[in-house]
Amino acid sequence: MEKRRNLPGLTREAEEQNLQEIIQIAQNNLDHAKADIRKLNADLEDLLDVYDAQDKEGLALWNNATVRLHENEHNLVRYEKARKKPYFGRIDFKDPNAKEAESYYIGRVGIARDVSEPVVLDWRAPIASVYYESSLDPCQYVVSSEGTFTIDLKRKRTYEIENDHLKDFFDSDVVANDELLTKYLAKNKKAVLGEIVATIQKEQNQIIRRSPKTNIIVQGVAGSGKTTVAMHRISYILYNYRDDFRPEDFYIIGSNRILLNYITGVLPELDVYGIRQMTMEQLFIRLLYEDWDEQNYSVHPLEKDDAQNAQKGNREWFHDLELYCAAYEQREISHEKIYLEDTETLLAGPVLINTYLREHPELSMQSKILMLNEILYARYENEVLGKQISYPAKVKKALDKKYTSYFGDGKWKTSIYDFYREFLQVQAVAGKEVDIPENSFDVYDLAALAYIYKRMKETDPVREASHVVIDEAQDFGMMAYCCLHYCLRGCTYTIMGDTSQNIHFQYGLNDWEELKKLVLTGTYDAFGLLQKSYRNTVEISEYANDILRHGDFAVYPVEPIIRHGAKVRVEKKQDLQELLAQVVHTIRQWQQDGYETIAVICRDAIEAAKIAAQLKQYIAVTDCDLETTEFGEGVMVLPVAYTKGLEFDAVLLYDPSEKNYPLDNGHVKLLYVAATRALHELAVVYQESLSKILADPVPENKKMQEFSSETLTKAKEYDRKLFTQKEIEQERRAKGDKEHNIRGYIGPKKIEACVPEEKTVHTHAIPPASKISKISKKPAIEQMNMSPYAFGELPDNRSLPVRSHAKISGAVKSAKKTKEHIDIASAAGLLRLTPITPEIIRVSYVKGVTTKIKNTYWKPKAEETVLWSAKESKSALRVATEKVVVIIDKKTGAMRFETADGTLLLKERTTEPRLIMGNQTWEFFDWEFSEKINAKGVLSTDLLVLRSKAKYISFGGKPMRMPLVLSGKGYGIGVAATQSVLLCNIKTYGPYISTQGVIYALSDFLIMILSWLVKQSLRAFLFQEVQL
Repeated sequence: MEKRRNLPGLTREAEEQNLQEIIQIAQNNLDHAKADIRKLNADLEDLLDVYDAQDKEGLALWNNATVRLHENEHNLVRYEKARKKPYFGRIDFKDPNAKEAESYYIGRVGIARDVSEPVVLDWRAPIASVYYESSLDPCQYVVSSEGTFTIDLKRKRTYEIENDHLKDFFDSDVVANDELLTKYLAKNKKAVLGEIVATIQKEQNQIIRRSPKTNIIVQGVAGSGKTTVAMHRISYILYNYRDDFRPEDFYIIGSNRILLNYITGVLPELDVYGIRQMTMEQLFIRLLYEDWDEQNYSVHPLEKDDAQNAQKGNREWFHDLELYCAAYEQREISHEKIYLEDTETLLAGPVLINTYLREHPELSMQSKILMLNEILYARYENEVLGKQISYPAKVKKALDKKYTSYFGDGKWKTSIYDFYREFLQVQAVAGKEVDIPENSFDVYDLAALAYIYKRMKETDPVREASHVVIDEAQDFGMMAYCCLHYCLRGCTYTIMGDTSQNIHFQYGLNDWEELKKLVLTGTYDAFGLLQKSYRNTVEISEYANDILRHGDFAVYPVEPIIRHGAKVRVEKKQDLQELLAQVVHTIRQWQQDGYETIAVICRDAIEAAKIAAQLKQYIAVTDCDLETTEFGEGVMVLPVAYTKGLEFDAVLLYDPSEKNYPLDNGHVKLLYVAATRALHELAVVYQESLSKILADPVPENKKMQEFSSETLTKAKEYDRKLFTQKEIEQERRAKGDKEHNIRGYIGPKKIEACVPEEKTVHTHAIPPASKISKISKKPAIEQMNMSPYAFGELPDNRSLPVRSHAKISGAVKSAKKTKEHIDIASAAGLLRLTPITPEIIRVSYVKGVTTKIKNTYWKPKAEETVLWSAKESKSALRVATEKVVVIIDKKTGAMRFETADGTLLLKERTTEPRLIMGNQTWEFFDWEFSEKINAKGVLSTDLLVLRSKAKYISFGGKPMRMPLVLSGKGYGIGVAATQSVLLCNIKTYGPYISTQGVIYALSDFLIMILSWLVKQSLRAFLFQEVQL
């Protein structure tokens, strides 16, 4: 961070001067942004004049200019925000490692004189977290990928700025005290939105800044800012985790389109663009892909009081569907023993099939069928090729066809809709009858269909989202979450809701326990509470709490902010005409008082449409289409269910009669939702009988059962070790000293030179080329290979498939070069390349970024200087000797080996180059089908042909010697393992070389140019004299 020499003054005069200076910088930035946009628009016009519409060069230039224009337009929005209100806070602090104190202003967006001199920090910056949640005196903040920093916080100052003038400022140990919050909240809805960033509270900030690589469920009371916190969380993640998350990696799921339209309008204010938003129904439709027909299928809501169909929303229903699919799979996939013709060799049987099905629950039935076909065919092929069994060509062709599709062709002929209807019929027989849909489906029908598609049919999975944000989560039953959890694997969740607002009486969530068990399974997953209500006045809050006390269910405690306002008005009218006149009169009065957002809340969509039509005769009413209506200024007439997640300056509850709202828990929650939508004023007008929930007083001795309160602890950076600033500085100084001493810097900054550790290790080393012919001394103690498998022995077919596992990115994160080797780090592990001679490069790999590469039985180390280089480009690392070149793809971590003239020798598989699980390693190669792959035996003439075969190439029970693979392309692979080594050159499973049995899991091999080895006596080098 850039240090400021002169701290801003503390007096009002000094603060006003600082404000004007920063306003001028913001204005200059804004002017430059406008000029850039004008220039880009002029460039686009020039391109239209110069190039034809079909000209490829012109199209490329046009696309580039358009992208830059959009970026500049987003920048313009940011600069306009900065100009409108430059900042709202300030922190003064002392860094223990710095000589002088520092000070920074904090605003909605960052402001800088130039790239290197920020004058206002973005609220999302890591150090800004201390403004929101730290008290004065020593505190810490975390910078992603760098560690934990400690500072001594001396001052937190909050500002009120309007129209370029400093109205007021004050110092406080909290971000915004009740007095300031009350002042902000007293404004209308539109004004409050602009002040949210300035008033984020500690408990909200902890949720916003929690790692997106973990799951979190947040119980937030009405008015606690759940939706706002969720939106700020997305903004924070995109700002601080831009390498891991892009806008298209997010889904926002809401309960209705009005809420989503509101979110759509607010996100650009938080510098967020391109986030996909949908209702739960739309998400499940999306997961049906080609099986959803918009022309023939439609969606309908599940009625709240439909007890019969509501059972589809619970977890037991999902469990029944799981069992039904599993039973169907057991019937469809043959479990009979399969014998190879003529030989009666058992290729597969119930044990293998059941084991595979049990160990791969993540695969669909059709994917399992395809994989079983591949396993069966590979076992058949291995038997035929490995044991030299021959069949006449016609018979062989028939057998190939048989075993290629023995379990099926992988194409499910059954309609997922017919399958679902059959499941519903089975449920009816079991006493769980529901309506069987034809062409119209509710959300739980869609959830079941999406699950069936994923569980039974899908063969080509699509990566949908990395992080899913669900608002008003209590409105969905566990059936939806179980299906979602199954279909969207590998993503994390931010789930916001309030069980007191579960308006779906029969199937929503009345507590979080089941969802916690489903989602919060990781070490760092968390459940948090937002207990403070910032929305309602004391009068509205007390009225809403009285409503809630009519119910018989547990609630979470509410801590209201003390802000008084008008009393809640409850008025009875004689007839509908008087009732309508009172509604019109109340709305007009509110409009005269300056309220900009007003809601008339009705029981359902039919009543809302009717009242809206009547009101339009007297006052302006916004669009009443529940699918397209956007939240904004004006009068909205809405059914209560569509007000979830919204808030208004004033709310009028229309005719809450006993008929519309009978006394039960569900309707208690419905009226509680309606009452808590109001920021400043709430009015209730009715005609005949008022609902008992509103009319009857609550017994004074009645106490509500409360859920236990849980505090949210700040997320740990679980994916990396955190260092103190002192440790970081010490590490930097040590590196600097090493570079100064060695003067071994090569390549760009990411490749750093450091001194190799000097250790005495009693291992066998590969000598330099010039000394190979002179060495004949063997180790004093000859070690034996303890593998149970002899050279050339056939493996059990069950050992050939690679075990199921989660793939970890091999993308290159950093590289460090020493005199002897280069270490390349990724999230998956550490890769080391050690040039031994100009013709030999050792490749070592360990799992995990903190694991060290230890010495093994062989320690290849150049004893004479080998000239080699390491260079880095935008997309790759290049390590080269005079003879061999290794190119590491930075995106995948995969290597390719070439000769000095660019001839390709060997390359790793890009999808997953290498793998370590437990004490077994796999090195995946992309061998060509025509490439001749052989393994070298003990005798000079002993070559094991391995084309389309799988065999052990280690020397079990023999004196230790290095397995060697020889390629017809002129290279060799020496596998530096001490026990079992398996080479599988069957495309179905690999190809790969696997080692097993070592205590220390290390993938270790040598790539060598064979032409040189032959000249130096291959046999003497590898098998007799040096004893690799």
